[in-house]
Amino acid sequence: MQKYLLVFFTLLALWSCTSNSVSESTSAERDIYFFDIAGFFNAQIKQLNTDQLKANKTVKYNAKRDVLQDQSLDYEKELTVFVHSDINKLSWREKYQADTLRTAGEIQSITYKALDDQLKTQKIAITFANNQIERIAIQNHLKSIMASTWQELEYRPRKGYQVHGKQTMRLSGEDEMGIEVEFAQ
Repeated sequence: MQKYLLVFFTLLALWSCTSNSVSESTSAERDIYFFDIAGFFNAQIKQLNTDQLKANKTVKYNAKRDVLQDQSLDYEKELTVFVHSDINKLSWREKYQADTLRTAGEIQSITYKALDDQLKTQKIAITFANNQIERIAIQNHLKSIMASTWQELEYRPRKGYQVHGKQTMRLSGEDEMGIEVEFAQ
């Protein structure tokens, strides 16, 4: 199982280092055109680390599964994949379509869809309840001559998160990976 975890986290690390990377600057130092994913998740990381919130974590790699109970996690590493899905770059300003749903003057949801299928982050959907973020769902996709990778991310503040991915390699077939984390209350 450790071999599979090593492969999974290596793929996750490589995925996080792709072209959607965000500089280490704070949101005050960068231009914000869309919802500030990087700023939001950096604040969540800080809060989770301050609270020292423990979690139950399930890691899946193809048919193998490993469950870890009541774990202290390094949330900076755990949530890097979310931070690196930020779409606030000047060159991408016209490459995403934004749709905001309001009811009685309150934002219910914000959705960003990529207008260019070459962009890694294809969709971000943010759902609100009582003016608070209830859920963030992100779809990432990378395609090259050798491989195609899909990734679905979901984060629910104070509840947990999921990362599911599928990678199809021309020479070695398909692998499915997943992480599900439920914060201990």
